[in-house]
Amino acid sequence: MTYRILMLLGIGLLFLRCSEERPTIINDNDHVPPPVSNVVVESIPGGAAITYDLPKGGKSLYVLAEWEQNGKVMTAQASFYDNSLVVEGFGDTQEYEVNLYTVGRNLKRSEPVLVKIKPLTPPILSVLESFDIHEDFGGLRMDFFNTSEEEVSIEVYTMDDLGDWVPVETFYTGRPEGRLFVRGFGAEERQFGFIVKDQWGNQTEMLTKTVTPLFERKFDTELFRTLSPSLPGDMEAYEGTTLSNIWSGNYTANNSIPTDGFFRSANGLTLPAHFTFDLGVVGKLGRYVLRQRGAYISPYTFTYSGGSPARGKYGEGPTNPHPEAGRAGLSSWTAKC
Repeated sequence: MTYRILMLLGIGLLFLRCSEERPTIINDNDHVPPPVSNVVVESIPGGAAITYDLPKGGKSLYVLAEWEQNGKVMTAQASFYDNSLVVEGFGDTQEYEVNLYTVGRNLKRSEPVLVKIKPLTPPILSVLESFDIHEDFGGLRMDFFNTSEEEVSIEVYTMDDLGDWVPVETFYTGRPEGRLFVRGFGAEERQFGFIVKDQWGNQTEMLTKTVTPLFERKFDTELFRTLSPSLPGDMEAYEGTTLSNIWSGNYTANNSIPTDGFFRSANGLTLPAHFTFDLGVVGKLGRYVLRQRGAYISPYTFTYSGGSPARGKYGEGPTNPHPEAGRAGLSSWTAKC
């Protein structure tokens, strides 16, 4: 008997659990919340920061900002526990009208409070205006500043044989500053175009500049030679490695020790450190590829560790931030010149 009672009770609970649940409004009365007051607008790059006093009573859910931009209705909102919100995504410095609403728990809106904003110069324009463009090997280099650290894309174009603009490179960055390179062009005068875009679909007008890339040709590594004897002050090689491994082209060797797949300096190295080899020709080294050493245990065991070098600012050469570098020595890098 007890068993049957328990079964019936369980079935009853199951039906209760499976009964249809309909969402209900937290507050279904006709209360219309009062609007915000004492609104203050502060212009910021590409938008505005708006502060206000919230109405008393505790029946409001959030504050909504609504405006029209490029034919679309845009919104921003802030919790009722905050007394400020930010409207952003403007691609110019024109004046815009923004309506502020208090939204109640019954989702009814208050009467609108109209405010006018005038954004400061948007980040895409500031980035474009900061461009410092110069010729470089096989193309150009471009320094930029992005003080607001806004996520932007930088699109680079050039003209094809028909005189049409065609894309060359697209860079995505939120860095406060940087240096970008465009490569792969001969030493002939060429016009380039630059456009900056943001995540809201705003974009700048195209900035154009005529650049003549510097002549560039890969060095013939067959002409490279180590010096024997080496020059005073040059780093010594770790047992089993040799300096010529840097340009050997062997990037897939088993990276156990000893090996012919990488170069590593001897232990006890002091920084700064250097080595010397003969290029076989008189030339200017414009760029190189810095490859990290893998390992027979894991392909990433020695990546930026164990004395492995890292690029300096803007790729201006290898530096070593690791405190153990003086003990372990510089290791595991190859160059493709």
